[in-house]
Amino acid sequence: MQIWMDADACPRVIKEILYRAADRLRVPLTLIANKALQTPPSPYTKLIRVAAGFDVADRHRFPARHPQH
Repeated sequence: MQIWMDADACPRVIKEILYRAADRLRVPLTLIANKALQTPPSPYTKLIRVAAGFDVADRHRFPARHPQH
């Protein structure tokens, strides 16, 4: 199992819950955002920066659903 999160759209309180859950359960958590985020130090948390724009994070998470034109 792996948790993927559009971190730009996710409220801070939910991010904090997911950080703790990922560490407690030892599950990889990948955040996708178009800006730098402060994340707690953890071997289970990874941040991927993408360009700004509508649905850019979704296109990164689900590339098969957003074919390139």
